[in-house]
Amino acid sequence: MDRPECKYGAECYQTNRVHKEKYAHPSKSTNDASTMEASIVQPTDSLVNKRTAEDIERDLEDIKRCKRPPTPEPDMHNAEEEDASSEYHGISRQRYTLPKLPMSVGMMSDLYDPQIEYSKLAEYKELCEDPRNFIKHKFLVEMAPCFDILWKFCTEQCVQGNIKPEDVFLQFGLKLVGPYDVLAGKFKDVKIHEPGDYLRHWRFYYDPPEFQTVMVQKGTGVHYGYWRDSPDDVNGLVAFNDAKKGCEFKIVGENIFDGLMHYLEHFATVTPFNKNKILEMKKHINEWALKQELCLKADIKQKARSKLIVCKTFHKVGLVVPYDRKSNVGYRPLLESDANLRNILSKFDRLNRSTNNNKYQEAMKELQPVITAANLAVDECDFGTILELAIDLFCSGAQCLSEVMKSLFFTGYSMAKRPQYIAIIKSHLDKRNEGIGFDLLANN
Repeated sequence: MDRPECKYGAECYQTNRVHKEKYAHPSKSTNDASTMEASIVQPTDSLVNKRTAEDIERDLEDIKRCKRPPTPEPDMHNAEEEDASSEYHGISRQRYTLPKLPMSVGMMSDLYDPQIEYSKLAEYKELCEDPRNFIKHKFLVEMAPCFDILWKFCTEQCVQGNIKPEDVFLQFGLKLVGPYDVLAGKFKDVKIHEPGDYLRHWRFYYDPPEFQTVMVQKGTGVHYGYWRDSPDDVNGLVAFNDAKKGCEFKIVGENIFDGLMHYLEHFATVTPFNKNKILEMKKHINEWALKQELCLKADIKQKARSKLIVCKTFHKVGLVVPYDRKSNVGYRPLLESDANLRNILSKFDRLNRSTNNNKYQEAMKELQPVITAANLAVDECDFGTILELAIDLFCSGAQCLSEVMKSLFFTGYSMAKRPQYIAIIKSHLDKRNEGIGFDLLANN
């Protein structure tokens, strides 16, 4: 029986047996046949280079028994190595070659989770060896030059007193914490925490994203740290706050040694037994600052900053955002005065929305117009207004307004191009606790 010829002729790509029986196909030339045969045989030959089934089965059994796979080899041929997207806050991450296992052997998590965890640990250990990058990676900010200078001062002092650098001032009730814990090596050989935990490390109840604690008075809410209007500001001022007294901060100087002197003069407990030691420490600080060409009690930076403040805030430090004074673009006053806003926010104090939603909704009727006006200001590029409102709500301490604050902060910091502060305020508001013990390493 004659079969109709296939319309594709010798070039037909069909391999179905029924199709072959139904249609006639002209024979290819010898060369074409040999080419076809080579193309079919080639993949089969390449299987010789693949791992044996026994090797694959052995790896799978090890993974199922929760054994860590062999140390991965660094991937030196990754095309993304030069890609800027492979960097996070300036830190290049080493890429590793994942094991070549078939996709049909089980759940992906069973195969790759142990390898991913190992890569995380390797990256964490690498960061611990580079304190500057650790701080930038985990705390999302860079430290001022005086930060390292103080650590060198403490290192010299501790040699004489046989104590740790972070405890040099403990005899006066003051301890170095926060990013100084990184320099002290306290983050080595401890469990790896979630990113938000590092951002909450020594972050007190009223600490806004602009403030980072570096020194605390033992057993109190008094703490000193850097104040940065922008997260990339490496010359931030030094401020302090007493968390037990409220949200107000005070700028005390232009470097961390100003903070030390302020503490010794105003908060250190002076007794007949330590009076001479305090005087001696002040002398050492002055001599060291002079040697390092640091000017104590200078006010040049503070005066320059005061000219950039667009409004007062409840924390008393003021708000600095990009603002064009000629066109008045960047900020406009809130709908309500500070006094009226305080009165409105007082109705949210200690208010539990889940148990008293009616009272919450009544209070929101007064606050909502202020929020709406701030959002309208953003539409006209006056984003400083919404940040002022967010800060004032934050300083009120009303936890029932946390979700409202997040929306305001996210919008304001996005417009001000300060994304690091978005991450910091979110982590803080997610677990905002009162008290004085905010040491992430306390439970390690």
